[in-house]
Amino acid sequence: MITFDLRTQHLTIDELFQAAAAESVQVIAKDGTIFVLEPADEFEREAAQLGQSTLFRDFLAERAKETGGITLEEAMKRLERIESQTEESD
Repeated sequence: MITFDLRTQHLTIDELFQAAAAESVQVIAKDGTIFVLEPADEFEREAAQLGQSTLFRDFLAERAKETGGITLEEAMKRLERIESQTEESD
């Protein structure tokens, strides 16, 4: 993967597309946001390969079994309790 930092380099869109046609391109925008540019068929190929991977499917199956997550509502309630406890101790 090649990286272009637009904070220090000046490239045209055509130059970025030309580079991405050869290999995946990481682009760092002027604000520091990072993007990856690659042909759509490359992404589709990688997704198809992952879909065929027994190891990856097993990983996803294990992740799906995991519990212990909380809802956003429960997280908000917990934060409110902590804030009220902090206020009471001040």
